[in-house]
Amino acid sequence: MLSTIRPTLMGTAASIPTRLAFRQFGASLIVAKKKVIDPTLPVPPKGPPSAYTLFFKEFVLNPTNQIKNSEGKLDVKQIATEAGKSWSLINLTDKKNFELKSSNLRKEYEINLKNFWESTTPETRLEIEKLTGKKIKSPGGKKAYKKTIEQRQGNPGKPLTPYFAFAKEIRDSNQINNIPENLTSTEKLGYIAKETGKLWKELTEEAQQKYKDTYAAAKEKWEAWKVTQKDL
Repeated sequence: MLSTIRPTLMGTAASIPTRLAFRQFGASLIVAKKKVIDPTLPVPPKGPPSAYTLFFKEFVLNPTNQIKNSEGKLDVKQIATEAGKSWSLINLTDKKNFELKSSNLRKEYEINLKNFWESTTPETRLEIEKLTGKKIKSPGGKKAYKKTIEQRQGNPGKPLTPYFAFAKEIRDSNQINNIPENLTSTEKLGYIAKETGKLWKELTEEAQQKYKDTYAAAKEKWEAWKVTQKDL
């Protein structure tokens, strides 16, 4: 069944939600056939299905929806089309049930992912990624992961480049005055950036060099610490 359906669904015939749904659905069906890479390594939790994926799974497994073509094979294009139509016409209550189930599975996934992350070392996660070829998502996403890096012992902090260090000083000390009042938030940021650039260019070479020297020293410390972290 999977070998018949997959080629068409992964092409342009199916919508993006349908292709994503089938990818998750298909993976769940063949998981038992996957080769065990290293039974001693912990297994990362599998990402949760979307509301549409849950609906699509029920739709495809329903015998009445398994439309076949003149050759007696599953008509994937027609099945995908009918699934999309059914999803768009589904009543609000049923749709909310799929969304609620998906939301609950995501919460469960986040808990399992956090437990997995806290029970493994960076070295173990790297080994799993190398063997599976898949990146392991960190709990809370990239933003939360970056915060954990900032909190690691001995982290000197990734230094700002000379210009951005200068710009931060200008911003923190509110040195850009007389900003036009009729500017939007985006235009105001652009105005401040432009004025900051002018101030940077007005600095003497000696003044700019001080920022460059500070950056070089900070970068050396950062790089030295970074090599001690296996996952960076």
